[in-house]
Amino acid sequence: MAKQVRLTLAKAIAKANLRRAEAGEKPITMHSLAVQAGVAATTITRLARTDEKAASALSLDLAGKIVTVLDCGIEDLLEVVGTKD
Repeated sequence: MAKQVRLTLAKAIAKANLRRAEAGEKPITMHSLAVQAGVAATTITRLARTDEKAASALSLDLAGKIVTVLDCGIEDLLEVVGTKD
């Protein structure tokens, strides 16, 4: 069984918004994430899709910016899954 990395941006945003709600802060949108990370909103939208191409399109630099803005760990953004050969 081969391992594959899946991008879980939507889940990471939801988790970040849960923490923000508990702290009484305004939720973050994909658009505000894009602005704060310094990328186009279409980039964040593309990365939020659940297809296999999304994770391969994510640079380490952008991953670092996203986890910084969301105040989460890389494990909240990426998930290793097994696939059948």
